[in-house]
Amino acid sequence: IAQQKLTPHQEDELVKYIEELTARRLPPTREMIANFASSIATEPVSKSWVTRFINNHSIHLISQY
Repeated sequence: IAQQKLTPHQEDELVKYIEELTARRLPPTREMIANFASSIATEPVSKSWVTRFINNHSIHLISQY
């Protein structure tokens, strides 16, 4: 898959990090998720990437600012 920015393991780690933040009542915004993913991937990820990531991992606890 040419568009895959992160490996499955990296995606799992990102999900865990998001869950940890949410458990501490600090759910990340889409922008924060994009920043985390971009730093892991060492290249920018798009807004549509973030949307697909959220949908694929059923993350429903994202703050809407």
